[in-house]
Amino acid sequence: MNLRTRLVSAAAVMAAGFVASHLVKLVWRAVSGRKAPEDAGDLTASTIQVTAFAALVAAVTAIAQTLVTRRFERE
Repeated sequence: MNLRTRLVSAAAVMAAGFVASHLVKLVWRAVSGRKAPEDAGDLTASTIQVTAFAALVAAVTAIAQTLVTRRFERE
């Protein structure tokens, strides 16, 4: 993989992570009707909600980044 491809791949992975995390926030709000519990210090959200949100964001972001990385590795 040349330098240009690596740079584009890195930018695409970061963009995929950004988009995935914001998509999860939008879906969370649509499903629950509440703002996403992003701050662990926010006492209005339960520990289960904060943990579930963090796990969901991590999983979706990891999947998006993996798909983008594999797409660039095939080229």
